[in-house]
Amino acid sequence: MRSFFPIMATRKEVSISPLSFLVLAILGLGLGLFYRLPDLEWRPMHTDEAILGMKLADYWQSGHFQYDPKDYHGPGLHQTSIAWGRLTGWGEPATWTESDLRGVAVICGIGVMLCGFLFADALGRHGVVLALLMTAVSPMMVFYSRYFIMEMLLTLLVAITLGSLWRFSQGGTRLWLVVAGAALGFAHATKETFVLNVAAACVGWAVVWLFLGGFEPQKGHSLSLGYGAKKKGVSAPWAWVLVPALLVSVASYSNGFQDWKAVQDSFWTYASYLQRSEGSGHEKPWFYYLQLLVWRKDGLIWSEAMLVGLGLLGMLYAVVGQHRNTARQALLVFLSIYTLALLGLYSLIRYKTPWCILSAQHALTLLAGVGAAWLWTMLSGGWTRLFYKVLFGVGIYFLCGQSKFATREYRADQRNPYAYSHTTTDLLRLVAEVRRLAGERAEGFQAQVINRDSGWPLPWYWRDLPRIGYQTEVPAAVQVPVIVVDVDQLPVLKTVLGSAAADYVESGPYGLRPGLYLSLLVRKTQAPAPQPVAPIVPPAVPAVETPVPNASPPPVGLPADAGALAPMPGTLSAPPMLTPDLPVLPALPGAAASGGSPLPPSR
Repeated sequence: MRSFFPIMATRKEVSISPLSFLVLAILGLGLGLFYRLPDLEWRPMHTDEAILGMKLADYWQSGHFQYDPKDYHGPGLHQTSIAWGRLTGWGEPATWTESDLRGVAVICGIGVMLCGFLFADALGRHGVVLALLMTAVSPMMVFYSRYFIMEMLLTLLVAITLGSLWRFSQGGTRLWLVVAGAALGFAHATKETFVLNVAAACVGWAVVWLFLGGFEPQKGHSLSLGYGAKKKGVSAPWAWVLVPALLVSVASYSNGFQDWKAVQDSFWTYASYLQRSEGSGHEKPWFYYLQLLVWRKDGLIWSEAMLVGLGLLGMLYAVVGQHRNTARQALLVFLSIYTLALLGLYSLIRYKTPWCILSAQHALTLLAGVGAAWLWTMLSGGWTRLFYKVLFGVGIYFLCGQSKFATREYRADQRNPYAYSHTTTDLLRLVAEVRRLAGERAEGFQAQVINRDSGWPLPWYWRDLPRIGYQTEVPAAVQVPVIVVDVDQLPVLKTVLGSAAADYVESGPYGLRPGLYLSLLVRKTQAPAPQPVAPIVPPAVPAVETPVPNASPPPVGLPADAGALAPMPGTLSAPPMLTPDLPVLPALPGAAASGGSPLPPSR
């Protein structure tokens, strides 16, 4: 393919020192952990996170995953979460926190960062560490590495599949094929949209086979899981992938080969996906993902144009660059075609949510590492390389700033392009208020949530309050003392309540999601009946018979025996009285002539 571009000359690749590699790798891992780990509970639960959390709780307690092929995904994320929860000692579901669930996504996000090392010999020492650094601070990668949904696990499994196949092609043992197959099968059990990744990978493989003749193995077997080099003529290598894939997928869906209907449904579900692909309320234009990656201004400028530009440069290098061997070029061409095909498939589908393209974005970032390393090679002068370092550092700093805003100040703000249809932080006020009422009223507490989406994510937050019901429409009769209702359904509710509506105190509105608000109605508590109170007789003041020694004479205007009076035990003496006819004190000028001395200002 290099012969197609004879006019473009390239320099021999210049790598970096092991020390520089180590410093950049530690920096990348440190930044990745810094932006992914802290304060996972800050952001309110998204509806999807809350639903998955409740399904996980049911799976945890029952030991059986109920697969719904119409509206939900496979058991992969739940099985991963249960394994992690058992390992780290999670308690009962009522004690789980947002940090517990999102910690699973964090582990997957760190795994995605490390998967680049599976392609290290193809990306180059310089390229793989720069790709690691950019993956660590990519705001999209950071945000969804703190999000309890399937996408980050799916991205990890796809990366393991491709990386394992690459390792086998370069001299690894059949065990790499088994790992690739197991990861592929578990990807199917995680989210059914993995078929788009498979389709894009097939397109990439076909292009490589057509123009480069496939992936020629190198001598040796670097990063091998076994001890023997891959022998030529391995019989049916794809069988070593497909058999583990089928076994893992079937075992996962069938709850250990027990529920065969779920296995059948995992294939019939694609009929539902064809219907949902038309939009289902999530219709977006074809350029939505390009806009998400390149430029979006809404309060702040959100852009990963640096990754896109360097990724395109990496694709160009795959075609015209000087490569050590054909296999390396084959992988870079494969990643280029795979990225473009996957992004194109998702762009053609009308149903779009921002997290869908994480796998494409990860492959693009790997190519961005190659592009950045190639650009470094092309710059030979000292000043030009210094300028390159400064410019690359500014780009990384800009990505860090976006990651900070995405996970903190704008963590649930609709101006954050990654916080898609997200729960507002205002809802946490409602959560706290209903919890307070539940504590005060104890056994007398009952509540009803009336919302078109059953109040999600409120069922997650109130999962330990059993006396709360959830309905999508206003029922014919409402008698509970606490009601949470959609603002637009409030007039209907008041009509149903009739004269009893006057017995409720209304507060709110509380934001649920952008454009959706809730009101809280609390029935007034009746005042307790008055109880008879016995009259209080003040104790008699004992007479003082012994005069106080050396007592001062009483002030003018007071009785002669006033000096002998003392305040009652446990009470305060009377406050001092100001006499109207006292002269103005010299130290306090400006006092009224008819009044006493002014009081000093409080400090």
